[in-house]
Amino acid sequence: MNNKDILNRIKTIIAESNLTNSEFAKKIGIPKSSISHLLSERNNPSLDIIYKISTAFGDITTDYLIFGRKESLNNQINEPRELFSVPNEEISEDSVKDSNNKLKSIVLIYENNKFEQIDKL
Repeated sequence: MNNKDILNRIKTIIAESNLTNSEFAKKIGIPKSSISHLLSERNNPSLDIIYKISTAFGDITTDYLIFGRKESLNNQINEPRELFSVPNEEISEDSVKDSNNKLKSIVLIYENNKFEQIDKL
């Protein structure tokens, strides 16, 4: 996930919807200056804007906007708890420390609904 990718997906949505930037801003319920600042790369997309886009456009998910995923994980699994389960094992601090999982990235979400991803270098 990076802000340029998110911005490119937003630009694509605007273009494919045949909306002006002002019409797009009105449709998602934000000031047109916010879209202008976003598209000029003065501001990064906030989680609030991402949420408003996915709400205004029913076929666009937050997973798509943030990660480029066409389908949400919820469509790929039966129960959300499967995301956090370890087959045939108890989750414990020791099992997490001893696992072979390597850190890929961390997503920080700030109180103002802005976010950033820190990728492992």
